[in-house]
Amino acid sequence: MANQLRKSDSGTGQGLLWLFGTILVVQGFGSALTEAGWDTSFGVAGLIRAAHMPVWTTLLVGLAGVVLLGVAARRHRARKRAGRRS
Repeated sequence: MANQLRKSDSGTGQGLLWLFGTILVVQGFGSALTEAGWDTSFGVAGLIRAAHMPVWTTLLVGLAGVVLLGVAARRHRARKRAGRRS
């Protein structure tokens, strides 16, 4: 029973890594591109402008998303390899 709970919890955590990573990439880089191309801010860029933070912080949000996606991919590959060994 404990193994089943742990397995489902790690699967949920893995899904959340993919989800939050994708959201941060879209919000961070999408906001930066929209701000640069059309002088319109949405999502993260709008919040960053309201907080009077530097323009490049939207890129940091996108980079955080890339890092989360990298962690999710690494865990996915490690789980796949462990599944083959069993």
